[in-house]
Amino acid sequence: MHEPRGRTGLDRLLNIRLTAHTLVVVAVVLSVALAGCTGMGGLGDLGGEDDGVAEADSADDGESDGNSGDDAADDGASSDGAGDSDDAGDGSSGAGADDSDGDVGLDSMVGDGADGEWFNLSAPGHYAFDLAGMDEETGEQVTGRLVYDIEDAGNEEVTTSIDYEFGTEQYQSTTTGPADEVMGQLFLTQAHAPVLALQSASLLYYFEMGFTDPSVGNRKQTTVDGQTQVTEVVEERSYAGVDCYFVETTVDGELSQQSCLRGADGGIAPYVATYTEDGDLELEVELANYESR
Repeated sequence: MHEPRGRTGLDRLLNIRLTAHTLVVVAVVLSVALAGCTGMGGLGDLGGEDDGVAEADSADDGESDGNSGDDAADDGASSDGAGDSDDAGDGSSGAGADDSDGDVGLDSMVGDGADGEWFNLSAPGHYAFDLAGMDEETGEQVTGRLVYDIEDAGNEEVTTSIDYEFGTEQYQSTTTGPADEVMGQLFLTQAHAPVLALQSASLLYYFEMGFTDPSVGNRKQTTVDGQTQVTEVVEERSYAGVDCYFVETTVDGELSQQSCLRGADGGIAPYVATYTEDGDLELEVELANYESR
């Protein structure tokens, strides 16, 4: 199987090409984190293992709004991506960090249904995604579509219909029950893999960029094992009415990943595309239609 370029250990853990077993593991890990933390502070602490200086200074400076932004930016440029990384420093705008004292709302980026998110499988709505990429069995380029349709069933229950097709893969189901239970069941199906790809893109950006919101011009360059990876926020875009920041990642000048990300409290990404070492499209997920009811 082709490996996408420039993947870190965390990136491989959140591999978009997830097996059923991996889906379960990732679901359990995220569920435990969400259940045990408010505002996903626990995941913020994970970032602090690599960016210890920036994380500590953010906490110390939390009471002083006058100097916290400058200190966080300076510390982010010097400590983010510790080791042999070369941080260009343009990504330290701190748009999301100031609102939460260093811990951005990562729960929003995995779609937990908080107010203000565009993607919420626990409430009535309609979501359609266009899919494209490589078939794991044949290696051929295929297309597909993923549709979630959620209706209010009364008594705090919802009826959720799924229609998923990607190459030769197909999955359809209709489930009625309490919103939280239905959402948990959806997370464990093969049809949820494209959504996990969108979630992964958002989470990885925040880990790489020191937990700051995306802004046009943000850029980070890192060299690992002789390969130079550059992540840069290129422009603002909109998919099905959902505004986002378009981000490109290259490895040694070759395109590795594209995504369109929201702010920390804006929900998951509406677009992601990953590429193999040979430059072939591995998986593309694009929001085509969105309706909140």
